[in-house]
Amino acid sequence: MLAAWIAKRRLRSVFDKVGEQGDAESAFAKETDDWVYDIPLELSAGSTVKGKKAVIDWFQRWYAQFPKRKLIVKNVAFTAWPLNPANIFMVEWTCEETDKKGKEFRYDGVTITEMKKGRAVRTTEYIACKGLPQLSSLLKPVGKALKGRPPSAKGHVGPL
Repeated sequence: MLAAWIAKRRLRSVFDKVGEQGDAESAFAKETDDWVYDIPLELSAGSTVKGKKAVIDWFQRWYAQFPKRKLIVKNVAFTAWPLNPANIFMVEWTCEETDKKGKEFRYDGVTITEMKKGRAVRTTEYIACKGLPQLSSLLKPVGKALKGRPPSAKGHVGPL
């Protein structure tokens, strides 16, 4: 019980630092240097970011594009087994953010993080596209997301 309380408290603290405080460097200080952060968005764009420094840089770009943001943690669940060095954390959340032009967005997602010895080694974000802002300045187009689009759509990020 105590371990679950501590883990949930730490996760909420990380989401507070990443969201309103805009402090990715502090939030991710304990993660592994080769941490992989994956955002598989089929309808818009997706990105896999490798390395803690690159993940922090990605969040810095997000902060620049969306200077006002809040991550609301709705549910936290995790697997834990004393003899297993790897654990999986799952966080259901809502993001409320405002871009540089003052446009407001609200969307939901789930974060799944594989931890080893208390440090993140891989994180995958599953984001509901309803309400999702255009993230073209943060994410690179994915080839498979462009399949079936007219040639004029190459390089276009987001729904046509």
